[in-house]
Amino acid sequence: MVGTRRKERRKYWKPKLNDLCPCGSGGKYKDCCWNRLPGFDIGKAYTAACKEKKLGRALVAARSDVTQYTIWHRTNAAPMLHLGEPIEPLLRIDVNALGDYVDRLSWLYFQTGKWKSWPAALERLSANIDHAWWRKKIIYQRAVLHLAPGGSRSKARQELAKLGTITLAEDDIEILQIFIDLELRNESFSERTAFFDRLLHLDESAESQIQYRGGKAIDLLLHGDPKAAETQLSDLLDEYRNDEELSSFGRQKLYDVQETLGTITDDDDLLRETASELSAAMQDDIWTDHGRSNLYCQMGDCYRCAREWELAIRAYEAAIVLDGRLICHIHLAECFLYQKEIEKAVHQIEGVPIEELDEPGMMDFIFTYSAISIWSERIEMLEKAQAWLKALKATEPLFDQRRLNLLVRVTETAANGTATSEAKADSAPDGGVAGASRALMLQPNFFGIGINFNEIIERFARRRKGTQMAIERHSTEDIKANGAKK
Repeated sequence: MVGTRRKERRKYWKPKLNDLCPCGSGGKYKDCCWNRLPGFDIGKAYTAACKEKKLGRALVAARSDVTQYTIWHRTNAAPMLHLGEPIEPLLRIDVNALGDYVDRLSWLYFQTGKWKSWPAALERLSANIDHAWWRKKIIYQRAVLHLAPGGSRSKARQELAKLGTITLAEDDIEILQIFIDLELRNESFSERTAFFDRLLHLDESAESQIQYRGGKAIDLLLHGDPKAAETQLSDLLDEYRNDEELSSFGRQKLYDVQETLGTITDDDDLLRETASELSAAMQDDIWTDHGRSNLYCQMGDCYRCAREWELAIRAYEAAIVLDGRLICHIHLAECFLYQKEIEKAVHQIEGVPIEELDEPGMMDFIFTYSAISIWSERIEMLEKAQAWLKALKATEPLFDQRRLNLLVRVTETAANGTATSEAKADSAPDGGVAGASRALMLQPNFFGIGINFNEIIERFARRRKGTQMAIERHSTEDIKANGAKK
């Protein structure tokens, strides 16, 4: 069968000049990618343009890469697919590789201010591969779109529901990640553990092992087993701390492990050491402003948990300068509270736009706001805090206990008009007020149990999962024998 196929000349597919370009731009092929196809240099122009920070040029290159790969797929795999031939491994390579190029394209649409036109581009790109696997990729992209600032998690869930029931048989890591975040956060500990184990089985890379084994440890902590969480985090740290081949992303995940371990063991030395390593990592020029802001935010968390308030404040303020992240304003308010600078704490927390917060950020905001309302003894703040605490749904036992305790103290303070020393001490314990954002949604995409839109977009730009394998496949003698030419 293979020998027969090699004797045949497969027709080289290409769009007609007046057809819509396969890159999804909406323009005609002759006016878009026709004279810019990269051939087997695919990806090189994009990489060079990104290094030079020429994002407009990178966008043009990324579109050409998408078109080039679509041409390869429609020349080689698509005809066999339509004949019903068993080409699942080759099709998987094509879906993943083209998915990588579309990921880069989405990052550039966001970076160049063209984000509003991305949904229409996705609609056009949905036809590039005629298979259910590719349609799943497009649905994932649409779900991510709804996680953008100002988006809607409920709409993201509606989009994800188009995939049907997602089970442990699912083999797309990205879909499993977003499914865990959108649908499994409130499910049972055992069900979440099963999905984490599925991810660990699918991806044995050091980065994923740190990410998802860490996720299991955090779940143990949230469900009242800090000792088991400590053991698992310690094992991770021992296993990967001296891994010289660990990527920058993997190293940042390991900083998460160190910080969390230092927090639950109250190890100030480990927290300070982690903050110092984060500061050193920041000198690397690989980070975008968003990535650098992540590092500053994490430094602030280390110093805050070590009760180094001034250092924490400086780190949070640096993160805010870079990308204005709201969670840092909440943690700044907490630092001022612990310094007993109540007016500063009130001013900081009152300036946070509550309607713009994600779920974990909302939890941290309510907890911090409630503690500050107790210390300030302001009746209007106490009444707001009481209403928010009653409405808050905290399914994790650790946070629901915190919610109920604060509700008692807020109600008591509002009734008395003054806060007792016990209420103040209880509302601002040694372990800190806030913690939901670090446990549920540590930036970036901490342990895979919280999806952060900006981090997803940044990671899209760095993807190269299967592209080299795909290029090698399309440059084989099989293609040459079939007369495929640029």
